Amino acid sequence: MCGIAGIISITGMPVSGLDGSLEVLSRMVAHRGPDGAGTWIAGSRRAGLAHRRLAIIDLSAAAQQPMVGPGPAVITYNGEIYNYLEIRAELAAGWRFRSNSDTECILAAYDRYDIGCVDRLRGMFAFAIWDDRRRRLFCARDRFGIKPFYYALVGNLLIFASEAKALLPFLPEIESDPAALAEYLTFQYTIGEATLFRHVKQLLPGHALTVENGSVCVWRYWDVHYEIDGDHNPRYFERRLGELLDKSVKMHLRSDVPVGAYVSGGIDSSLIAILAGKSERGIADCFHGRFTQFPGYDESDYAAAAVDQAGARMHVIDINAQHFRDHIEDVLYHLDFPAAGPGSFAQFMVSQLAVRHVKVVLG
Repeated sequence: MCGIAGIISITGMPVSGLDGSLEVLSRMVAHRGPDGAGTWIAGSRRAGLAHRRLAIIDLSAAAQQPMVGPGPAVITYNGEIYNYLEIRAELAAGWRFRSNSDTECILAAYDRYDIGCVDRLRGMFAFAIWDDRRRRLFCARDRFGIKPFYYALVGNLLIFASEAKALLPFLPEIESDPAALAEYLTFQYTIGEATLFRHVKQLLPGHALTVENGSVCVWRYWDVHYEIDGDHNPRYFERRLGELLDKSVKMHLRSDVPVGAYVSGGIDSSLIAILAGKSERGIADCFHGRFTQFPGYDESDYAAAAVDQAGARMHVIDINAQHFRDHIEDVLYHLDFPAAGPGSFAQFMVSQLAVRHVKVVLG
């Protein structure tokens, strides 16, 4: 994961103290990107972007962010565009690529399709593009909201970041939202764009945002559509599901760094690991959290069977009550909000194991 942040003047006036504010935002998301840091400020000083990099595709300096294109646009982006090779091939005739990154593919798609570029992206992403020619900020979040995007309206400024906590130093007052808290206690989730902080909003999955001509506009660019298919038998759907899963896993394996897989012992993670292991690229490492302290919760035998089929090494951490006591505050800090269930704690512990071996983990 990378960290993104930025400040935009809604009215178009220069932003006072922009350099220092960007530095604060960058520090607040520094843990998301250990491989590089950068900031960019518009000549008019009405906009500034920050980025903390976790290098996955194109590890060279050419892929550093914020990335300025040959056109009037600059981007700060977190995520991975899985069909970036297809986008690159499609746009190569009209764009002189200077890197091998998926980041530049977004810029090239924006140059060709304007805000319609988001319809062509397949992946997990949150990004912001400042278009100096149009004096417009364009932001988007992936269809399922895998990558986070938070923003706050503070006076005549829109401030955004990958994490809600990064915005708190800029709020006139840090207040909880009682209505959002009631939703969270009822559903273990806040409904809509509200968060537990009164002045902090989330850009919803499948939504985009623009700041242009003195106004902020948020809209949905994608939604789920179900089509009833009565023309095929169950065997067709079994085969089709297998084809789609296999294709998706192969695209997720596109990376310039080693890739591993989480294996809980359940069907979903086991299937992903096995498909990845049997792909042309393959995977070398799988990661599992074992609960030997709690009878009935140990699924390590199932996980080991899946890892064996994947042809990978299995790395195991025994998770116990002391781990919970030692790390619960760390988990809450990184989540930004209270944990609705125990799964996030186990995920944190297994991730601590995985980071010693790989940069990317399927799960």
